[in-house]
Amino acid sequence: MSKSIFFDFMDKMCSYPLWIKQTIFLNLSNDLTKYLSNEFLDVEEGDLFHVYKPSLSEHGQNELLTKESGYDESIYAFLNCCTKGMSLIEIAIENNLTMEEVAKAFTFCKKSKLFSAEVPNLVSAIAGFIAGNYRTGEYFIRAGKMTIEQLDEVLNKQQEIKDSGKHVFIAELMVQMGFVREVDVKSIIFMKEEAGKRFSLNPDEMPNIAAERESFDIRVENTRLKEENEILRQKMDALLTFIKDHKSEE
Repeated sequence: MSKSIFFDFMDKMCSYPLWIKQTIFLNLSNDLTKYLSNEFLDVEEGDLFHVYKPSLSEHGQNELLTKESGYDESIYAFLNCCTKGMSLIEIAIENNLTMEEVAKAFTFCKKSKLFSAEVPNLVSAIAGFIAGNYRTGEYFIRAGKMTIEQLDEVLNKQQEIKDSGKHVFIAELMVQMGFVREVDVKSIIFMKEEAGKRFSLNPDEMPNIAAERESFDIRVENTRLKEENEILRQKMDALLTFIKDHKSEE
């Protein structure tokens, strides 16, 4: 079986002189630490979603052969790649898919019992989050980083704050209450943002990474400003209510 485009590329990278590879490694390491926590950088290969290699169950193999269920052709194309022992990143690059599209196909096949092996919790959690099936709190529970009881505490606290006329995001509360770290929340959100991007190994189609990351930073800053404006608006509403009530008493 011929190698995938991705592993042809990796072979070329590995054939570079040591001093080139070391320099690339240092630059990549410094870049990744800006966006990802150590838990995502030190993760075992078997728990890393995009290098995971799904294998088909007997049911999955029969479905690929007969197409009895009448799934979308993209699902059968995905299953066919799995029979070739391809990792998810290879499937994405070979078929010009985003990791978000791959995650959606992956979670569909997992739910339909088309895989033979039990998918590791972290792989399953990341796939569900990237595909949009899980919210932040559910992701941390499925990844084994938070308990259902802790999420209940967060939801109860959020309701208390909502009842007082204010608003706070669940992810922000999870951090404030010490259940997860802010860097882990930012890491998984960044991974979801990046998963929506299409990538090509054709040099003429290479994305402008610097511009895309600058755009991401701007979106993060805009979100922060919106949150601050919302808090300011709530304070102003509370102040106006206080003044109005005070005048009525006079």
